[in-house]
Amino acid sequence: MSSFPSSFLRRLFQRAVNIGVQPGSEPGEVKRTRVLNLMVIAGQLLTSVFTVVNLFEGHYLNATILFANIVCGVIFLITNYYHYTQAARILLTILSTLGLSITAVLFQNGNEYYLIANSIIIAVILRGKLPIILISLLNFAIFIAIRYFDLSDFVYDALPPGRTYFNMGAALLLCMLVMLYYRQETRFYERELENSQRRLQLNNRELEESNTTKEKIFSIIAHDLRSPIAQLHNTLDMLQKGMIDPKQFHEFIEHIGSQVKQLRVSMDNLLQWSNSQLEGIEANPRKVILAPILEQIEALMRMEIEQKQIRVHKQLDAAAVWVDADHLLLLLRNLLSNAIKYSFKGGDIHISAKQWQHQVIITIADQGCGMDEATLQSLFSSANLVSRKGTMNEKGTGLGLKLVKEFVEKNQGRVWAEHNQPQGAVFNIALPSSI
Repeated sequence: MSSFPSSFLRRLFQRAVNIGVQPGSEPGEVKRTRVLNLMVIAGQLLTSVFTVVNLFEGHYLNATILFANIVCGVIFLITNYYHYTQAARILLTILSTLGLSITAVLFQNGNEYYLIANSIIIAVILRGKLPIILISLLNFAIFIAIRYFDLSDFVYDALPPGRTYFNMGAALLLCMLVMLYYRQETRFYERELENSQRRLQLNNRELEESNTTKEKIFSIIAHDLRSPIAQLHNTLDMLQKGMIDPKQFHEFIEHIGSQVKQLRVSMDNLLQWSNSQLEGIEANPRKVILAPILEQIEALMRMEIEQKQIRVHKQLDAAAVWVDADHLLLLLRNLLSNAIKYSFKGGDIHISAKQWQHQVIITIADQGCGMDEATLQSLFSSANLVSRKGTMNEKGTGLGLKLVKEFVEKNQGRVWAEHNQPQGAVFNIALPSSI
């Protein structure tokens, strides 16, 4: 409860200094508006005090002028609130110079020192150099005239000397306050500019990486994906023209079939990636049982597993995860496809799932050709599409691991790879537990 007054006053202060600040305004304009509002509000508070003091002391004309000054300040804030900013600033510049000059002469109360603060206001709120120089020179000329020329013939009601000293100190304090606030505002916008530049640099890097990825994908489409289709077309054309007999065609078809399967996986990854770029990735997590998903993936890859005579071992200590089921299918399919691709004939692949704190760690480990340290470090880099031929010259686009990373992160998980011992690679996915 003790923090309520300070919190309320802080919010009130922020609303007051932001009167007239429009969304989307340039930082310099916002800064000028805030500093000007601060000076006007501080001046009105001080003027209100002296209005009451002058009334009690019987200086009724001075109290009336001060009250008029308060009204002008309120009119300025209202005008500013309705975004007539330039009109409000011109009005304030004219009235403040005129009012301070007249009261300084009539009452000898030291108001001429506020002309210095007024010059700071002018330097803040006006944009053109010439108007700033001319009006500032006018203020200084009036200040010098009041201080160094005898204007006693125009004095209406001289106030006590203490009032002059007070106004002198208050004017200097007001100048210091405004300069400090202006400095704070300047530092704030400098930090904002630095943050904007960092965000822009990050966006540029991401754009460059995206363009690099797209260029590589177009290169892959032009070369790797077109090759199996061209071979199939040529083989069918030769068969149709009687250039090969059915027995030779049967020998060709096994090789073409393998290439078409690789093409299907690559095309599926390309479509998934394109969809994620155009529409974004949206995860709809739910409790997903691991065993049926793995059985479905094994069935899809049965021919590849049998072709390499690979033994798949599963140990599922954790039964379920909290994930988007379609995403999990894509993740595990890509990782198992990679494990098969880089496994030697007759090798083993181990799939495990273990509970760790509030996560399930799914591991797919092979005993294949593995990878060097540089490849390991760049596997999930968005700037690289790492694609090496498999142990039986299988090809890929390199998009699989990129998709794995994107989909894992959309499901509040993480993925990493490490060397298997004595050889091979291990891929780990950490996903939220369904428990």
